Amino acid sequence: MLDFNVFYRLAAAIGIGLIIGMQREHTYSDQSDRHPAGVRSFTLVGLVGCMTAMLSDQMGGMAPFVTGFVVVGLLLVASHISFAISHRPQDGQPGIGSDGITTSIAVLVVYLLGTLCWYGRLLEACVGMVVLLLLLNSKKQLHDFANKLSTEDIVATVKFAVITLMVLPFLPNRAFGPPGLEVLNPHTIWLFVVFISGIGFVSYVLIKLIGPGKGIWLTGLFGGLASSTALTLNMAGRSRENEGYADDFMMSIVLSWAVMFARLYLICVFLDSRLAGPLAVPLLVPVVPTLGYAIFLKFKTGRDHAEKGAGFSNPFKLLPAIKFGLVFTAVMFVANAARVYLGNGALIGCSFLGGAAEMDAVAFSLIDMGIKASITNRELVVAMLFASLANTITKGTLVYFLGAKAMRRSVIPAVVLTCAVIVALIVAY
Repeated sequence: MLDFNVFYRLAAAIGIGLIIGMQREHTYSDQSDRHPAGVRSFTLVGLVGCMTAMLSDQMGGMAPFVTGFVVVGLLLVASHISFAISHRPQDGQPGIGSDGITTSIAVLVVYLLGTLCWYGRLLEACVGMVVLLLLLNSKKQLHDFANKLSTEDIVATVKFAVITLMVLPFLPNRAFGPPGLEVLNPHTIWLFVVFISGIGFVSYVLIKLIGPGKGIWLTGLFGGLASSTALTLNMAGRSRENEGYADDFMMSIVLSWAVMFARLYLICVFLDSRLAGPLAVPLLVPVVPTLGYAIFLKFKTGRDHAEKGAGFSNPFKLLPAIKFGLVFTAVMFVANAARVYLGNGALIGCSFLGGAAEMDAVAFSLIDMGIKASITNRELVVAMLFASLANTITKGTLVYFLGAKAMRRSVIPAVVLTCAVIVALIVAY
C-alpha cells in the first residue's frame, strides 16, 4: 500500500527547494555575481536531502546521508573552480562573488532542510526556510548595518556574549538561603543582570537599524513585554550619556509602564481565568494615563531626530546592571521573609515590598494564594494595586536619580498621574 506520508514529506522538501531556488533566481539580474545553482538545482537538492535521509533510515546507517552531503559539496566546489578557471581577472570578470558563496551555503542548508522533512520535522524545516529567505533577502540591509558598526560596538557585542554564554550556563540553578527563604538563586540573579544589559543592547541595535526615534520607541514596547523595571533602569542610565534623547527615553519608559499593566493582566488571566473580571479595572485602567502620557511625549519629540546630537554611545554597561541585580535580590529576600514570618496578615506590606523590585513575582505569589483560596479576590486585587504602586514609585525614583536632568521634569507628572489613578482604585476597593 502507498504511504502518503512519504509523498507528503518528499513534496515538502521539493517545495522548500523550489521556494529558495526562485528567490535565488530573482537575484540573478546582477551578472557580476556568481550563482552556482538555480531554481532547478535547489529543488533537486531538497529532494536529494529527503531521499538520502529516507535511504539512511531504511538501511539503518548514515552512509547515504553523508555521501549525498559530500557529493553536493564536491559539486559546488567543482562549479566554483570551473568558473574561476574560465573567468580569469584579465577577462574583466570579477571572479567568484560573495553571492556565489552565499548561494553555495544556501544549497547545503536546503539539503539539510530536506533531511528534516523526511524525519517529520516539517515545522522546523519551514522555520529554517523562512530564516534562510530573510537572510538571503536582507543582503543590503545587513551590509549597511555591518558598515555602521565601530570597533567599540564589536567589543560590546563580545562582552555581552561572554556574560551570557560563558557565565550564565555555569551558575548553579538552585535556590540558597535559610529554611523557608530559599530565594537566592545565582542563575536567576545573573539572568536578570543579563536581561538588563540585553535591553540596552537590543535598543542599540534597533537604533542603528531604524534610527533613534523608532528604535527607542520599539525598545519601550518590547521591554514592557518583558520587564518594565529593567527597561527603566537601562533607559535612565543611557540618558545620561545621550542627553539629547532624554525625551525619547522618557517616552520609551512610560510606554513600557503601560505595556506592563496590560501584560500583567493577560498573565493573571492565563494563570486563573476567573480573575478576568476582578482584575480588569485594577490593571487595565492604569494603562490609560500611562499610554496617554507616552503619546503626549511622542508628539513632543516628533521633530527630526537626525538633527540631534552626534552618534549614540556604546550600549554595554554591566556594573549598573549588577548593582541593581543585588538590590533586586535584597528586596525580594526581605519581601519573602515578611511573608514567611508574618503570614497573610502582612499581605499588603509584603506585596508593596515585592512590587518595589518586580511585579511578576508578586503576581505569581498572589495568584497561587488565590487558587489555594488563602485570600479573597478583593484581598488579591488590593495587594496587586499596592504592589503596582510601589513598582511605579521605584521606577520613578530610578529615573529621577539615575536619569539625565532633563528627564526629571517629565518623570514627575508620569509618576504622579499613575500613582493618583492607583490610589483612587485602592480607595474604591
